[in-house]
Amino acid sequence: MARYGYARVSTDTQTTEPQILALRNEGLENIVVETVSGSVPAHDRVELSSLLKTLQSGDSLTVARLDRLGRDTVDVLELVRLLDQRDIRLRILNLGIETGTSNGRLFLTILMAMAEFERELIRERTQAGIAAARAAGKLIGRPPCLTSVQRQYIREMAQQGKSLRTISGLFSVGRTTVHRIVQQTA
Repeated sequence: MARYGYARVSTDTQTTEPQILALRNEGLENIVVETVSGSVPAHDRVELSSLLKTLQSGDSLTVARLDRLGRDTVDVLELVRLLDQRDIRLRILNLGIETGTSNGRLFLTILMAMAEFERELIRERTQAGIAAARAAGKLIGRPPCLTSVQRQYIREMAQQGKSLRTISGLFSVGRTTVHRIVQQTA
């Protein structure tokens, strides 16, 4: 029966030190560290996938916080189900949950559902804010890189037979931008 820890951060500017300290305080020596977004499914994370292949029946996987396993409720619950089927216990330190118990599994399911609900609320509020800004006449997104005069000049150059590559080089924009502008007249 081996005990493993898993620590994850989303970006290189973040640190795993607090997670590693919490895992070491639990007596864990085998700790896998990874820098990858929590939105990436568990099976697509290189280090976590490798760790999951290493785990045997009777082993345990410990994380400092639930969100270190992922952000998507379905993905995390599928990971928990897979671990349970393989008789691998999952421990979440900050919640005091161990999935080897029915209470632990119930509590984890409720927490994950609440986390997904909160993310959906945030997404809805963001979309409502964007819609309100658009309704108020505010421009959303990146400002245009070319003026209307420059766009007209690009259209004229294209009609004269200049290549998209040549035009994009003159205006220091991508060929896709030039193509989009030329297609707007068609």
